[in-house]
Amino acid sequence: MEKKQVNIIDYLYVLVKWRKLIIINFLVVCIIAAGISLILPKWYRAETTILPPLEEGAQMGMSSIMRNLSVGGLGLGAVSEETNLFLAILNSRTVMEAVARKFDLMKRYKTKNMEETVRTLRGHVSVKINEEGTITLGVEAGTPYFATEEEENEARELAKKMANFFVEELDRVNRDLKVEKARNTRIFIEKRYQQNLEDLHLAEDELKQFQQKYGAIALPEQTKAAITAAAELKAKIIAKEVEVGVLKRYVGSSHAELIKVQNELNELRKRYNEFKYGTEAGVGDNSGESKDLFLPFDKIPDLGLQYARLVREVTLQEKLLEFLLPQYEQAKIQEARDTPTVQVLDKAVKPLKRSKPKRMIFVLLWGTISLILGVIFAFFIEYWQRIKAERNKDYENITKMIAELKEDIRFRKRK
Repeated sequence: MEKKQVNIIDYLYVLVKWRKLIIINFLVVCIIAAGISLILPKWYRAETTILPPLEEGAQMGMSSIMRNLSVGGLGLGAVSEETNLFLAILNSRTVMEAVARKFDLMKRYKTKNMEETVRTLRGHVSVKINEEGTITLGVEAGTPYFATEEEENEARELAKKMANFFVEELDRVNRDLKVEKARNTRIFIEKRYQQNLEDLHLAEDELKQFQQKYGAIALPEQTKAAITAAAELKAKIIAKEVEVGVLKRYVGSSHAELIKVQNELNELRKRYNEFKYGTEAGVGDNSGESKDLFLPFDKIPDLGLQYARLVREVTLQEKLLEFLLPQYEQAKIQEARDTPTVQVLDKAVKPLKRSKPKRMIFVLLWGTISLILGVIFAFFIEYWQRIKAERNKDYENITKMIAELKEDIRFRKRK
């Protein structure tokens, strides 16, 4: 414990012994740092805040629901695709170059090419998403060394103009992207719409040809009417058969009345067979002459299937048309739309105070560094003097090493 107290006292003794050097060094460095901070370029920061972009359309799908949820457990925020698009546009080379050309930043930054100018500009631009979902864009503009009041006002004005111009470029680029997207959508839907019209006309023509060929104007209603008519005809046939049977009991086969009733019965049976099998021309043959209202029963299943398919195709194309036509009109409206896509909550204004350099922090930083270096220097000098007084051999060796190093440096300079 005694040895430790002695060491501490030794350290304190060194600090007290060299206190003037340490304090003077600290004060001199602080004064110099304060002077440098006065002549350094002053940077002014202007900020503008825009509202989060609105999603187009009232999509209620799973993707829309997930975008509106904050998944805190996974470290994911509720950032929409439109917001990410805004961030990408603001940080894009296209917007950066537009700002650089607008305000001639290559000359202001004294850079050699646009690549270097854009890289420098990015270092003075910041974009962040706030907790409430708004986007804040900050832009810094600096003055030269030994800036006058006029140059400071110019930097303030430039920061404001650059921040507002970023928002204008964001709106322009976003609008162009939306118009381009709407144009591509319109072209795609237009092609599909035209194809749908062709398919609908073709389906209608095939249905018309089928109706003209088979006389199937309304197949379900015609089938129902044919069954009713056939049932009535069958009832008449049965009645005639009964009448013929009764006459055969009382009159001969050559009797005029029996022959008349028999002919009527044969005609009824013929008509009934036409209901079942069609006329001699036959429904569905290649002559195309049969256009009876009542279709033959043996053809109804096949014709019904064909008719159902044709009607289904026409209905399907009509439904597609009902779906595509509003989409097509909406795409044309979107393509022709020329309204602002960015809502500005707070426009940028001229900043009153500089954002950097922070003079107090600048002076304290260099003062602290000088204080640390002063203490190190004091202990080094004290240690060097102790070696010189107590360890002559070590002192001589160190002196020789220094002399040899100096000689090497002189030799290289001569070459």
